[in-house]
Amino acid sequence: MTEGREIIEDYSHVGLTLRRQPLALLREDLSALKRVPCRAADTAWDGQYVQTAGLVLVRQMPGAAKGVMFMTIEDETGVANLVIWKTLYEKQRPIALGAHLIGVDGRIQREGEVVHLVAYKLHDLRDVLSGLESRANDPGDMAWAKCSRNFC
Repeated sequence: MTEGREIIEDYSHVGLTLRRQPLALLREDLSALKRVPCRAADTAWDGQYVQTAGLVLVRQMPGAAKGVMFMTIEDETGVANLVIWKTLYEKQRPIALGAHLIGVDGRIQREGEVVHLVAYKLHDLRDVLSGLESRANDPGDMAWAKCSRNFC
């Protein structure tokens, strides 16, 4: 059984894996798309332009936020917290609500230890995510990839 297959099996049965994070197997593909690891957001300076990607963990759109969406994404290096302003959300709503592997172009907003990536453009990277299936030889159940917590 390939490593990709083992990861897919872990997620489909238990909802997590103790093996490598799934995007570790897709890092070459993401790098070819000029997507840096999420960890780069933590080390970037305020105002720096960053292009990253990650599996969506959480989407939130609190009523008090006046149409702003907050999203947390994860890759093999950690998490990135995204801020998606109302105008971008309205333009790219299907991607903001539906993408499981999302690419984001944006600028870092740093206030002390708190770091956000303010999104300028979103990309649905479902084609890259399907690469995990091909690395597994037998795609099996990829329903785990569609699991995110949506509070919208």
